[in-house]
Amino acid sequence: MSPFWRRRRRDLGTYEAPAPVEPPPVERVVDDGVLIAESSVRMTLRNRIVVDALRDRLDLDRDALAEVAAGAFEQLADSEWELGERERARREARRFDDPLPDADAVAEDRENERRETVHRAMSAAFAGRGRDRDALDALVERSRLEAWREIGAFLASRIVPLEPEPAPDPDYVRERAERVGAFLALDLAGLAAERGVALE
Repeated sequence: MSPFWRRRRRDLGTYEAPAPVEPPPVERVVDDGVLIAESSVRMTLRNRIVVDALRDRLDLDRDALAEVAAGAFEQLADSEWELGERERARREARRFDDPLPDADAVAEDRENERRETVHRAMSAAFAGRGRDRDALDALVERSRLEAWREIGAFLASRIVPLEPEPAPDPDYVRERAERVGAFLALDLAGLAAERGVALE
């Protein structure tokens, strides 16, 4: 092959930047975040129920599970609040370092401010969910149903079907009363002889 061979260039056209997309509303981001958090907490509860039932042989404790869920939401709320604080500190530090920002810096500050708003709204939503007993109870119940579907399949696979009892022998059934009567007569005769009582 010739060392001067060159690959033919293809015309890919002129690059056009995509049109700017409006970010989703903060409320929708928070709603999606709550759904994801609930899924994570539900998985935690489901695993706890399975371990309690199969390994530790414990009964279902709805109050304890609700406390676990509340604690998980509280941790998520604290984490989101800290992230919001970081965004605020970052934005304030940039303003201190660059009192006359250019257009890009202004846009970045605006995006950081939006992130801070999202984190704080998410923190408030998680904290509220952790204090809502009805929501916690519903989460526990859903986790219980999911855990039972998982445990039930396991238990069903371990069950050994019982063999049906054989039908009783008709002769045995017919003669049983006579045998029982004979045993009783022997026992009564022995008891009478022991007590010195004559049987008529």
